[in-house]
Amino acid sequence: MEDRPSQPQRHRFRKSNSVNRIYLDHNATSPILPRVREGLLELLDSHHWGNPSSLHEDGRHARKILEEARDRVAFALHVEPSEIVFTSGGTESNNLAITGLVTDDSSISTSTVEHPSVLEPVKKQHQLGRSGSLIPVDPSGRLELDQVPDKGLVSIQWINNETGICQDLDLIGEAVHRSGGKLHSDGAQGFFREPIHLGNSNLDSASITSHKSGGPSGVGALWVRKGLLHQPSTHGGPQEKKIRPGTENLLAIHGMGLLAESFSSDQPWNRERLKECRNQFANALSELPNHQIIQQSDRDWPGCINVSLSGIHAETLLVRLDMVGISASSGSACSSGAREPSHVLKAMGIADKDIRGSIRISLGPDTTIDHMQQTARHLTTIVTELRQKSAGQPPVL
Repeated sequence: MEDRPSQPQRHRFRKSNSVNRIYLDHNATSPILPRVREGLLELLDSHHWGNPSSLHEDGRHARKILEEARDRVAFALHVEPSEIVFTSGGTESNNLAITGLVTDDSSISTSTVEHPSVLEPVKKQHQLGRSGSLIPVDPSGRLELDQVPDKGLVSIQWINNETGICQDLDLIGEAVHRSGGKLHSDGAQGFFREPIHLGNSNLDSASITSHKSGGPSGVGALWVRKGLLHQPSTHGGPQEKKIRPGTENLLAIHGMGLLAESFSSDQPWNRERLKECRNQFANALSELPNHQIIQQSDRDWPGCINVSLSGIHAETLLVRLDMVGISASSGSACSSGAREPSHVLKAMGIADKDIRGSIRISLGPDTTIDHMQQTARHLTTIVTELRQKSAGQPPVL
């Protein structure tokens, strides 16, 4: 008789030393806001664990929590609660929109700088024979508006996760709607950071996620105007009007509702403060040779800085930054294991040699000017040392 495997060792959580670190990876995940955390703990301590589909008192209480969260999300986005479908996050919402908003003969198009959760399912539909196009961007990362299709489904990201470049969804929507097309947007990097009146926008559908803006992970939503969703992508239950069947993640949904409430009242993401942090970082880095920061306009998201450092491998740089207590990334967290140069930067015409040394610094509600100045100083020291080592010169002591 074979020996039974030993019980897997339980991970022992230790208190994070994040108080001594500088966290600059908010576009991947932003720490839960204090107000949201307090509300999650309150629900955990309340012992209300009914299934929202159950008819007994515990189930009715769970249903009330669920619908209150839906109301909060709808209020923050200026839409009807009935138009909000809760999902597991942005990726599921994007896939649900791409499969559910098209008719049998309609096309699907998207841009060359989209998140993989849009690009991959759209490319899959093209491989299966559905028509459509990949819309190019100009060197600034903005859509070539004269190449936007005016038919079928078009999915365009609101704020790019690697560059912070913001697309003009109203203008794009006008182009798409000329012949009855529909416009969907992946808004993972925008919702609950930037104000938007979805109900008055030129969008027909939008994907929403929680953890990019200070809510729990594993929860998101799809907003769709009434009557536009043709078919669900999964089947098996009556939840969420049969659009997204399966027992709802009540705790996470409650947290997303609290995030929406915090956004409506507190506005924790202050655009002007983030812009000042970005400017101070750029100034502090100005004396470092051979670096380039992707330029933004006033409409773009200032909390995302993409900086290219010639002659440096991004992975080496990120490890060195991590060693001095700074968390940053080299692009999308969903594709950080990929060895290929960023498809976003390639689409903007940036050379591979510059892309390889490109890192993303993304700011959040707790980022300070001092954080950015410290990061610039460490970055200057590390890059100078790596370049000297590569050139065979002794480091400056």
